[in-house]
Amino acid sequence: MEKENKPLDLTFKLKAVELLQHSLELPKDIPGPNYLFNFQINVESKVDIDKRFVIVITNVDIMDSEQENKLGSISVSCIYEVINFEEVIKVEGTQLNIPNPLVEVLNSVSISTTRGVMFAVFRGTFLHQAVLPILDPKQIKPN
Repeated sequence: MEKENKPLDLTFKLKAVELLQHSLELPKDIPGPNYLFNFQINVESKVDIDKRFVIVITNVDIMDSEQENKLGSISVSCIYEVINFEEVIKVEGTQLNIPNPLVEVLNSVSISTTRGVMFAVFRGTFLHQAVLPILDPKQIKPN
């Protein structure tokens, strides 16, 4: 009898959001309201096996339109408790296997959360209009 491929049960909750760092670098010319910002996004995942946490750190560098000068940066950590950790995340020696559907949903939530934190942190500055674009989480490759 063939074993059925049942859908992966992803049961997790957001435990914390932490602003790790942010910076502004005043440019020679202040960007206007229709300025085209560029973003360099790096997503890093870590695991705390004992606490059953997956920690997703999103680092964003905000670049000028020519991608030559960094105008600012932000790092945000989202900490998730995976309720069914042992069922979902497989520990094989020193290697961890986090299923792609979980990685994708955590990346998506983390990037969206970072977008909101950016909006709050950069409000009232020249980066107020630097809104992180909506991204396909399948295209983000975690470190």
